Amino acid sequence: MDFFTQLLDFLKIHGAPVILLWSLVETDLVFLVVGALASTGAIHPVAGFLAAVLGALTHDSCVFWLAKHRAAWVRSKPSYQKFSASVEKLANKTGPWQLALCRPLYGTRYPAVIYWGLRDLPYPRFLGFTLAGLLPWTLLLAAIGFQLSGHIDQFDDWLKEAKNVIFGGVVTVAALLYLRYRLTRKAPASVEAPSPLLQVAPNPPEAAGPRAEAVSAAPPQTAHPSGRPS
Repeated sequence: MDFFTQLLDFLKIHGAPVILLWSLVETDLVFLVVGALASTGAIHPVAGFLAAVLGALTHDSCVFWLAKHRAAWVRSKPSYQKFSASVEKLANKTGPWQLALCRPLYGTRYPAVIYWGLRDLPYPRFLGFTLAGLLPWTLLLAAIGFQLSGHIDQFDDWLKEAKNVIFGGVVTVAALLYLRYRLTRKAPASVEAPSPLLQVAPNPPEAAGPRAEAVSAAPPQTAHPSGRPS
């Protein structure tokens, strides 16, 4: 029994709760699977889609809450400091609509959610802008999955043939990264004392002006026995 057959049998028993748990972790591929499984009758299309939407909203809401209530900790992270400038530049142009526009753009959703959490955007507004981007995008993914449902078996066969290639690629990339780390690692430079020949002589004292010379040349005053200067 192949993987997809086992998945279909499992979803026929548990259905929407499994989709909900899945979408709490991953929020794009799950909608493709919902569309594909709905076309086979393994799950009810409305129940499966709503469960996936609820899980995706919960996922983004947790990230938003973390940024909103742990702002100092989030700002201290190097990963946030790395993307904060570009996200803020786009946010100045689009406003909170950034939460809707970033949905199909891979790698921009988390920065946008974190940024607006740090800006203390009210949660109802966050929810509205997020749904404005989430619903059209996930409906499109579910429709694609529905249309591609007839190729699930072919995909399973291809995956069985490609798994060795994928594993070999992962091992190769890991080896190359390790080799790069070893080649680019530098030993700490030793601190050497400066050579006496390279030491710079102190600057000579500045020549005294005419007034200073006159003062130094004046004879010292002697004290009078009465205590007044002579």
